[in-house]
Amino acid sequence: MNIFVTGGSGFLGTRLLERLTGDVEAPQIKALVRSEKARQHLARLPLQFVDGSLDNLSDWEHHLDGVDIVVHAAAPVEFWGSWEYFHQNITRATEALLHAAARHGVRRFIYISSESVLQATSPLLDVQEDHPYPSEPNSYYGKAKMLAEQAILQLKTDMSCIILRPTYIYEAGAQSIQDLAQRVRDGKFVWVDGGRTIIESVHVKNVVQAITLACSHGEHQGIYWVTDGRPMPAKDLLTPLLELEGVRPLAKSVPSTLVNPLASMIEALWRFGKFRSHPPLTRFEVSFLAMPRKYDLTKTQRELGYQPQAW
Repeated sequence: MNIFVTGGSGFLGTRLLERLTGDVEAPQIKALVRSEKARQHLARLPLQFVDGSLDNLSDWEHHLDGVDIVVHAAAPVEFWGSWEYFHQNITRATEALLHAAARHGVRRFIYISSESVLQATSPLLDVQEDHPYPSEPNSYYGKAKMLAEQAILQLKTDMSCIILRPTYIYEAGAQSIQDLAQRVRDGKFVWVDGGRTIIESVHVKNVVQAITLACSHGEHQGIYWVTDGRPMPAKDLLTPLLELEGVRPLAKSVPSTLVNPLASMIEALWRFGKFRSHPPLTRFEVSFLAMPRKYDLTKTQRELGYQPQAW
């Protein structure tokens, strides 16, 4: 089995490649690398490197010949910027890779999407995969991912296409936790609604499990939630992870009824003023702590054989 992975030097991609190359019957793996830094990061693993990015796909797409499975995990790890930036680097890049994979006879295309495709203004409780898309997600990141999903679902192809939707991906010491810890140190973090909002998360190793299962399981154009299966208050999830970084957030909190409209106003101001800096508050950041989220894993467990582990 030959597997082609994008985003391999990222947080999730690195863990995936470690798992795939560590199997007893390890598949042959090609990893797209866009820089020498990315190559050095993965140099310890037995991989075939393909130099390039999704911006110059035509230069290297011949490397898709003979590939059985494409795992597309590459995406910007940021949540503020212009619509054109996210549209180009998520939606259009996914569409281009999807069509290239089909042209070169790839058997299966696994897309790593996000819960953000459904995040708008309403709570997401006991939500299944067929929950309708919102008219406008609360972030360009979520909107671009949503359009990429729709492109996959609309493609007429013999290639089997699988969409995985992880929730917030975490691991002790992950960069996202380090960044949050720094915000606590800088006095820029407060809880929303006391940190009591129920949210979902998923350990990176559970996402890796879901991807490896999707290499041989799952229905064509199937969408699958990937979570730890343990909804919990935001404070219960984040406090232990932050304590491992040597910080403990204060009990200070603001109500979502105040901070949600404030975030909308700040975003509008930043876009109107065309400021290049990241705004002090965004709707996406607020929804991470304030939007109730609980997803139904039944389909993922039944069709992929997924069983989340406690790490």
